[in-house]
Parts: sequence; structure tokens; C-alpha cells
Amino acid sequence: MHVQPPSPGFLLAPTEALLRGFVFDEPEASEAAAAAGAAGPLAPAGVLLREGFRVGGLRLMIRYQDGSELTDLPPVYRLPRAPGWLLGMANLHGALVPVFDPAELLGVVHGEDKPMLLVLGHGDARAGVVIDGLPVRLRLEPQDRIPDAALPPRLAGCADGVWWSEGADWIDLQVDAWLAQLAADLAASA
Repeated sequence: MHVQPPSPGFLLAPTEALLRGFVFDEPEASEAAAAAGAAGPLAPAGVLLREGFRVGGLRLMIRYQDGSELTDLPPVYRLPRAPGWLLGMANLHGALVPVFDPAELLGVVHGEDKPMLLVLGHGDARAGVVIDGLPVRLRLEPQDRIPDAALPPRLAGCADGVWWSEGADWIDLQVDAWLAQLAADLAASA
């Protein structure tokens, strides 16, 4: 791999330098780097790396690329006649983002840890969820999967099984499916 050098005596602005990218000597190296960047942290074959978070007594996990931001809970503005699990809208960096309370939706009580806002998705297709405390890094081996584990009914179509890690079971949440279900549930409640 090599980086294209600027012309002699010329320095690039940091943003331009970062956006210019890299030129790889071997085509398969550039493909591997692009795949690694899209998939988050690298793991050996068969190992899953996930970001886990708690909502009350539930432990959920997502792929690293499915989360876009973690922040203190900002002011959230209620929407009239919205279901209780839609807390409202928050202004994140000048964009309005819907904020959901998975505890209310899934019938659990938040823990005593500091509430945080985890933003799922990217761009216009993102939503914030209130979680308990900071997320944790999970490393899952194939043998950690719990076959035929029961899922909460509201997550049945949005989860790819249950895994055992860090002395607890973790539900592998499929973010795109869950956000689509939340949108459908919201439309049905209107």
C-alpha cells in the first residue's frame, strides 16, 4: 500500500488528505480494506464482534456499523398523541431524530445506570434509543450461540438469535428490521 504524495512543497488540508484515500498496490488489499472499514473492527473467521447495551434486564447487541452515535440524553420534545414508547424528537447536530424508549416498548423497567442515547442507523434512516449506561464490547465464538432461545415477542422478527457472553445472554438485534418494525408500529398507532 502506498499513499499518493502531494506535489513537492505543497501541503494538503487535513480534511482533503483524509478524503483523498489510499492507493493499494494489490487489488485484493483494497477490497479487504474497504470490507474491513464497512464491517467495523476486524475479527478472526467465525468470531462475531458486537456492541452490547442494556435496557432494564434485557441485554441487546448490534453490529458496530449499525450504531452511529452515543451521547448523553439530550432534551426530547414530545409529540402529541404519540405512543408512550416514542419519547419524541431530539435535535442532534441540527437534524431531528426520533427517540424511542425500548423499555416502554418491551415492558421492562430501566436500570439505575445513567440513561444514554444510542443512535441507530445513518443519515435520514436513523433513530435514537434510550439505553442504560455505556455499551460494552462483545466477542462471540460460534459455540456461544444459544440454540432455540426464546425471544421477547416484540423482537421475534428483528433478532438473529441469542448468544452467551460476559456471563449473560445477549439478543442479536437486527437494526434495519427493528427500525422498520418501529416505523410500521408507529404508522399503525396513528
